[in-house]
Amino acid sequence: MLRSKRLSFICGVFGLVVVLSSCTRTTNTNPSPTPSAKPTISPTPTPSRSSTPTVLPTQSSSSSSSPSQTPTVMAPVYLYLVGDTPRGFRLYREVHRLAVTPDRGLSALRILLNQRFHPSDSDYSNLWANGSVVNGITRKGSLATVDLTVAHLNVGAEGEARAIDQLVWTLTANDYSIRSVRFRHNGKLIESFAGHVDTTGTFKRGSAVDVLASVWVNSLTVHAGGEVVASGVACTFEAAVPWRLYRSGSVVRSGMTMAAGGCPIRGAWKVTMAHLPKGSFVFVAKDLSPKDGSVISQDSKSFSVR
Repeated sequence: MLRSKRLSFICGVFGLVVVLSSCTRTTNTNPSPTPSAKPTISPTPTPSRSSTPTVLPTQSSSSSSSPSQTPTVMAPVYLYLVGDTPRGFRLYREVHRLAVTPDRGLSALRILLNQRFHPSDSDYSNLWANGSVVNGITRKGSLATVDLTVAHLNVGAEGEARAIDQLVWTLTANDYSIRSVRFRHNGKLIESFAGHVDTTGTFKRGSAVDVLASVWVNSLTVHAGGEVVASGVACTFEAAVPWRLYRSGSVVRSGMTMAAGGCPIRGAWKVTMAHLPKGSFVFVAKDLSPKDGSVISQDSKSFSVR
């Protein structure tokens, strides 16, 4: 893949920036780098607040944990991972066909927090691969209370906000009945997962423009005769999605496709590449700034023609 290493997801030396807009509290009312140039995250000093989850012992949750259930069916599971872009950490989605219980939302969160789960794309990282556990979910109407046993989450403010987004977007993508989420740690209110973001309130999905990467490559399908179809979604200026195809680090094809709608609409797009020779390739879709052509976001996928 195009990025040189896994992300450490600790904010840069530029200081901690609290990112709360993507995790909206309901209490207030309602990715040019080439494939060799990947953004990195630099270590930051230890935050002034403790990065160890803080539990408020005087308040307990009225929710009870959902019982464990034996997987009963294979189904698509929508999991949100984190990627670094020139404009900060953003979410990317992967779809995995896995065994789930009748409680699809609970199954999805348990898969996300399972340390044996790894993203298919090595450019993505899972901030919850840290030993945390989902104990259960209780519901009251469209509000879900997720009870966790939270392990040390060693991230900065932006990373913590994206980690919360991972939970909220994953849960609501797999259970459409849930519209808002609150968190508990072993049945009790938890003040923060990493010492930066207040987690005592209720969370909803934030603006997709602020939370999601503006271009995703969702699939690459190799057909007989060397025809390859790439598809995904994008939220870009005037729906433009420029793309490049690399082989051994060199561009062998390039072009522009159009998404079904321009930003703020996230529209589907598709690219068909015919008569590719046998070999290994990397496909890259980008979102470029209309002002200076710089990369706002990009996504890449490797594939082989045999």
